[in-house]
Amino acid sequence: MAKNDDAHDRRQAIIDRMLEQALFPDVDRRLPSHDALPEDMRETVDRLLAKAEAQRARRLTYEDLEEALPPRDVTAEDLEAIFWILSEHGIAVEDGEGE
Repeated sequence: MAKNDDAHDRRQAIIDRMLEQALFPDVDRRLPSHDALPEDMRETVDRLLAKAEAQRARRLTYEDLEEALPPRDVTAEDLEAIFWILSEHGIAVEDGEGE
């Protein structure tokens, strides 16, 4: 159960930071780029995009995300970049069933 709580806390921290940045944007802030990600994170994004395309879905689940992540500790910045890049493709990651 603690693993789920930790994952929830990480997601909530990312959401809180994104909301703060939306309310108080930094003029010099650059959005994450797929090309700037480490190789394993690029592969994660590619797997998620391929899954969404194969399912013709606009929503993926957190379970989809967890399955696609590499077997290393993923930073909050990595997760934020994944969410940003997916959103640029019109794909959201949500609780529950994918679309």
